[in-house]
Amino acid sequence: MSCLVECVPNFSEGNNQEVIDAISQAVAQTPGCVLLDVDAGPSTNRTVYTFVGPPEDVVEGALNAARAAFRLIDMSKHKGEHPRMGALDVCPFIPVRGVGMAECVLCAQVFGERLAKELSVPVYLYGEAAQVASRRTLPAIRAGEYEALPEKLKQAEWAPDFGPSTFVPSWGATVTGARKFLLAFNINLLSTKEQAHRIALNLREQGRGKDQPGRLKKVQGIGWYLDEKNLAQVSTNLLDFEVTGLHTVYEETCREAQVVNRLGLDSLSPFNPKERIIEYLVPESRPEQSLADKSLHDFVREVGARSATPGGGSVAAAGAAMGASLACMAGLMTYGRRQFEHLDVAMRRLIPPFHEASAKLTALVDADAQAFGACMEAMKLPKSTPEERERRAAALQKGLRQAVAVPLELAETVASLWPALRELALCVNLACRSDLQVAAKALETGMFGAYFNVLTNLKDISDDKFKDQVSQRISSLLQEAKTQAELVLNRLGERQE
Repeated sequence: MSCLVECVPNFSEGNNQEVIDAISQAVAQTPGCVLLDVDAGPSTNRTVYTFVGPPEDVVEGALNAARAAFRLIDMSKHKGEHPRMGALDVCPFIPVRGVGMAECVLCAQVFGERLAKELSVPVYLYGEAAQVASRRTLPAIRAGEYEALPEKLKQAEWAPDFGPSTFVPSWGATVTGARKFLLAFNINLLSTKEQAHRIALNLREQGRGKDQPGRLKKVQGIGWYLDEKNLAQVSTNLLDFEVTGLHTVYEETCREAQVVNRLGLDSLSPFNPKERIIEYLVPESRPEQSLADKSLHDFVREVGARSATPGGGSVAAAGAAMGASLACMAGLMTYGRRQFEHLDVAMRRLIPPFHEASAKLTALVDADAQAFGACMEAMKLPKSTPEERERRAAALQKGLRQAVAVPLELAETVASLWPALRELALCVNLACRSDLQVAAKALETGMFGAYFNVLTNLKDISDDKFKDQVSQRISSLLQEAKTQAELVLNRLGERQE
């Protein structure tokens, strides 16, 4: 079993996409490192990166990310909701598989020493790597934040573990260490920033200070307001979920506030375990990259290559998936905003079908190419004897039926969205009018693609009854798509600002 360490560096930049992407590339291009997630927050002005790999590779990936940040981030200009003290604010190492905490402590020590030596910046150790008790917790080290560093670094008790006791304006200071898995759990509220922060102070272990501790052990918390989502959050870190679990944090929050959605895992985006759990994301042997996993640039280039796949079916599925995602976005830009508060119940009903359809349609990008591949393989089968010809014909018919089934599923998925899209067109935030118009045409275009692909593969199927049934169904779905898309566009066009 291979050794796996997780690294979750937090960088103080959540708005400049070029900087966010440059740090992502620095990690992704490090041999042995698998970048799992990039979570940027405009209001917090902070991006959390999650990547895994063998210990030595993860340390190198973290250093590469820090080098990129050193060139691109200037802390003297930084403002954001999240507490911070450095461009690379915190860089924890977490044992995942085949390693223990001791190996992660060593990762932090090696990383901290190399970072301080190369960039001449102050570095502190925390968590299991802390060398003094007063530096075990991140809030204790971060007290006063970036603004307090010039004076703090002059104090003997705050001499860094690595690097100079010198204030570097563009960088600040970095904290690195080792810890168990931390559960970052954000609960969305229909409230103000002040109300959310009051709840966080009541819950977190630190409370309001030494004389006013909070109710929940091993929990850190802060309240803030996300302008880009138009909602407040109680943002918590569960340092040990065996001491305080997610349900406890949620239930305690419910005592003081009206929570938007049950557990909150899918309030802002769908919660898919296969996309959010490390063991699913890093299999023992990584398969060949799927079409859906490719970057947009690579996918477009592959479509334009001298190859039959990906072809029209995959492009139709991708386009329809984008249409469903745009409709979802338009709904989210309506949900949770004060001027549309009366629509929140409707949005909670209308948004999920588009999330689900987007995921289903994205999967069909690869399914279409695979179905075509099965037909090609069947055509390569030998046909020298009657038995071989019979086997080949059966395999080809099976492949053709699958090649029909995929675009037909695309068409049925798109057809299921028209009622929700019509309703959304009547009440959606008009700032998203053009987005929903594009969504309607993208879904209609996806249906056209499905129609042509079904007919192409139907013509060689030998079952006439099946051919007639499918032909009638796909023709009906196409006509409905034309009508429904036009209806959505008319409704949007008629609405006044």
